[in-house]
Amino acid sequence: MRALYIIGGTISLALAILGIAVPGLPTTPLALLSAFLYAKSSPKLYNWLLSNKVLGPRIRNYQRRKGVTPKGKVGIITFMSIMVLFSSFVVVGPGAVRWVILSLGLIGGVVVAFFVPNAKGEG
Repeated sequence: MRALYIIGGTISLALAILGIAVPGLPTTPLALLSAFLYAKSSPKLYNWLLSNKVLGPRIRNYQRRKGVTPKGKVGIITFMSIMVLFSSFVVVGPGAVRWVILSLGLIGGVVVAFFVPNAKGEG
């Protein structure tokens, strides 16, 4: 089971890193999943991830506050919307792919707005 957690954490981490550059691929949720899987399998990998310069602060902030601030949610949804619209109307031509991207973007916005927990405090 430990090996499966490590493999899952590594795949999730690779997707999180890819999400930094790919519009619409969520970075923070995938990094949180990696942290969860690494915590269950390897303290060494978990601590390495938390000390990472790029992803570590996001994970620690989410853990400390138990969620995302309302201002953070607005920023996430705004950036995601811009990237989804750009991808749909500039990168992709008319057709089914455009509607898939728009639908997934809408689902992502709903998930962030209503299912990602709100932060418990400012400090």
